[in-house]
Amino acid sequence: MTLSVKFLVEFSTMIARKPPPSARRSEAALATGTALYPAFRQYVPLDAPLTAQAVVAISTVTGLKERRIRELARRFRDHPVAESLASLPKGPKPGSRRGGPTVLAAIDTLIGEIHLRKAGASMKETARQVRGLLIADNGDYRFEASEVPSERSIERAIAAISDPVRARTMMGSKTRSAHEPHAGEYLSRGFLDLVQMDHTRADVILVDSVQRKELGRPWVTLLIEVRTRCILGFYVSFGDPSIFRCGRAIANAILPKHSLLQALQLDVDYPMHGLFKRLHADHAAAHRAQSFRSACLSHGIDPDVRPRGPAHFGGHIERLIGTMMAKMRLLPGATGANATKRDGYDAGAAAAMTIDEFERWFVRAICLYHAEPHAGLGGCAPAQAWAEEARSQGPLVPLGLDETALVRRFLPWVERTVKAYGIQIGYRRYWHTSLASRIGQKVMVHFDERTIQEVYPEVEGGFVSAAVVGHYPDVSLAEWEAVRNERFRAGRAYQDNGARAEAARLIHANRSDVLSATAKTRRAREARKRAEREGTSHTRAPARATAEPASNWLPVAELGEDTWLKRIE
Repeated sequence: MTLSVKFLVEFSTMIARKPPPSARRSEAALATGTALYPAFRQYVPLDAPLTAQAVVAISTVTGLKERRIRELARRFRDHPVAESLASLPKGPKPGSRRGGPTVLAAIDTLIGEIHLRKAGASMKETARQVRGLLIADNGDYRFEASEVPSERSIERAIAAISDPVRARTMMGSKTRSAHEPHAGEYLSRGFLDLVQMDHTRADVILVDSVQRKELGRPWVTLLIEVRTRCILGFYVSFGDPSIFRCGRAIANAILPKHSLLQALQLDVDYPMHGLFKRLHADHAAAHRAQSFRSACLSHGIDPDVRPRGPAHFGGHIERLIGTMMAKMRLLPGATGANATKRDGYDAGAAAAMTIDEFERWFVRAICLYHAEPHAGLGGCAPAQAWAEEARSQGPLVPLGLDETALVRRFLPWVERTVKAYGIQIGYRRYWHTSLASRIGQKVMVHFDERTIQEVYPEVEGGFVSAAVVGHYPDVSLAEWEAVRNERFRAGRAYQDNGARAEAARLIHANRSDVLSATAKTRRAREARKRAEREGTSHTRAPARATAEPASNWLPVAELGEDTWLKRIE
C-alpha cells in the first residue's frame, strides 16, 4: 500500500457514520422461528456442546440439515428466544458499503473537502463532483468507472454521516449544540448557588430622547438564578458588553431593587436579589478579565467561565434570552429573529421608545415572566419558587454591605504609579490627599466609563474619589475619546493639506543656512591659522621675502608734457 492510499484509509475512519438500522425480520420468518423453537428448546443445551444425537433429533422433527441446525443452535445459545431462529433478511448487511478500501477512502476524502465545511455543496452536487473526480482520466485518482459506486450510492454514504460530524464541520457553535450529545446535567446545589449571565442585543430599535430619531438596538445583560429560574439582575445599555456593564449587572443582581424601581417610577414587586456563590458565564474577554474575576472573588463569588464554543453549557440563560426576546415582538420597532419575515417592514421607521421607556417596559416584562408557570419548575411560577426558597433563608446580602464600594469594586481598573502630581490616566491627572504619602507606589485605580471627572484609587482596602486636575467637561469617557480622536483627525488633515510639505521646506532652508554658516566659519578659521606666525623653535626660521613696493599709478592729467611718447616705426 502506497503512502497516499494509507493516508486515505486512515482519513476515512475520521468520518463517523450513523449506526445502521437493526435488521427487521418478516412475519413469515418469525412464524418459522416460532415453529422451530420447541425442538431447539428441548434438544439444544445452553451450557454444553451440541451432540450428534441432538442434531439427529432436531433434524427428524424439523427436517433441517445438520449445517443449518448447528448455525441456528449458535444463535439460539446467544439469545434463547424464538426470534433468534427466524431467518434474517436477505441482501447486503445494513450500513455496509460496496467498493474497495482505496475507493471508499478516496470518496470520504473528497466528501470532507467538498461537503463537510461551512459553505459545503449539496449532497446531490457533492456526489456528482466526487464520482467525476474519481473516474476522470486526467485527474488524480483515475479509477475505472466500474470500480466507483454510483452517484446515488455516494449520496447514501453522505446521508449516513453522523450528526455530530456534520455539526462539528458545517455549523456554528450555537446551531451545532443541538446536534451533539450532552450527557449529564449542570445542577444548582441550592438557593442562590448558581447564577448564569449572558448578553444579547435586544430585538427592538430605540430612539433618542430629544428628537425621537432612530438610535439602534440596545444591549441587554441578564442573570438567571438557576434553582428558581428567576431573573436576579439585568442591565440595559447602548454600549457593547464590557467589564463595567458586567459589574453593573452583578451589582443590580446582588442589591435590593427598591432604589432602582424608585428611579424608574415603577410600583411593582421585584424582591429577587442576593449574594450568590457561583457565576456561570461564557468565554467572553470581559468575563475572563483579571479585574472582573478579582471583584467576584473578593465578594465570595466563584467566576465559573465555561469553555469556548458550544452554547449548551449555558442552556438556562440561552432559553431565558429567547423567551424575553419573543416578548419584545410586541413593541414598535421590533426586529424579530427572522430577516425573511421582516421583508417590507422598516423596523427603524416604526421605532418609538427611548431607552428609559424601554427599561420601564422591560422591568414589567420581567415581573410578568416571574408570575407565569414555568415548565422547568413543574408548572410553578418563578416568583412562587423564590418565595418558598427565600422563606427559610436569613438576610440575602451581608449586613452592613457598602453599596458604593460594591459598585466601584466591579468597575474596570488599571495599575498606576503615584507621582508627585498624582495619578495620570489618558493624559489626565487626578489627585487626592491620601496619595501624598504613596508617591512612588503602585495603586489600583478603578474608573467609571460614564465620567472623566473622578477616578477611585484603592487605598487601605477602600476607595477614595480622586478628582481630575484642571478644567474638563462633564462628559463620558467615550465622548471625551471621540472628541480627542476628532481633533487628532483634524490635525492629520491639516498636516496632509500642505502643512507637512511646508514644514519640510522650512526644515531644509534652516539646514542649508546652518551648513553654509558652518562652512564659512571653518574656512575663516583655517585662513586665520595660516596667517598667524609659527611658534619659536631651535632652527632658524627661513628669511621672509621682501615685499615689493606697491605701484603708484598717476592720472594722465598729472603726467605733464607727453613728448616722451614716441612712435615706433
